[in-house]
Amino acid sequence: MKLLLLGSTGLLGRAVAEEARLRGHALREAARRNAEITLDIADEQALREVLAAENPDMVFNCAALTDIEACERNPLDAWSTNARPLAFLAAWARESGGKLIHVSTDQYFTEGGREAHDEMTPVSLVNEYARTKFAGEAFALTAANALVLRTSIVGIRGWEKQTLAEWAIDVALNDRPAQLFADAWSSSIDVGSFARAAFDMAEAEMSGLYNLAAGEVYTKEDFVREIARQLERKLTAATSGSVRGLATTRAHCLGLDVTRAETLLGRRLPELPEVVASVLHRYNEISAHDLRQLAPHRNA
Repeated sequence: MKLLLLGSTGLLGRAVAEEARLRGHALREAARRNAEITLDIADEQALREVLAAENPDMVFNCAALTDIEACERNPLDAWSTNARPLAFLAAWARESGGKLIHVSTDQYFTEGGREAHDEMTPVSLVNEYARTKFAGEAFALTAANALVLRTSIVGIRGWEKQTLAEWAIDVALNDRPAQLFADAWSSSIDVGSFARAAFDMAEAEMSGLYNLAAGEVYTKEDFVREIARQLERKLTAATSGSVRGLATTRAHCLGLDVTRAETLLGRRLPELPEVVASVLHRYNEISAHDLRQLAPHRNA
């Protein structure tokens, strides 16, 4: 299958690219920089030209403006990246018969604590990020063969800005002072597990809106403490905190009910200990690779 991956250089895009290669897809990668195809999906004409030139069987969209504060400061940028391109991609899917996979978010729920929200739960659009991502979902779902996946991901990037997982590992390894949010609930899944399940769903010709996340709802504090537990480290300088003091209003009860996805996949999705184990495995892989790369210089 010829696959065009949008947002290929991000944390999730890299995991999707890796899984696509393992499955033997003819992969073409597009991103704003450092990709074989340079593309800003906010540029509709450029997107049109890439689709015409590549003629893919499937478009997997991981591109998004995910910085919540940046979305508040620049709502037009958020709309131009998170929402409007999906109207064009849905039109492409309808006209070509190609498959569209769109990665959405869990940032829609402000009540319920540890509750897992299913796909029919009413949403609360409390900031520009949520509003534009929800609009993107609506546009994508105008194509009958679109698969829209609500999720929250964790993983190891290994470059540029630290991910949540990288920050948590640093806190645990070095017993750093940190405020751990005890009221920020989510069902974050490791990027590798997400990519595998997403391809399984697409290859089974599933369409519509699905939650694809971990099989357990937990807090950011739970996540950091589970990392410390698996690393056999103590957190003596970390304290519990709250999201309520953050500058931009955020949804914070973000648990997702993955029953429908698990039923159709025929397997359960990973819970917190498995998510953390996968993250640490990837961290160790990247650390070992970095050490091998440094070895010749150390011996010089």
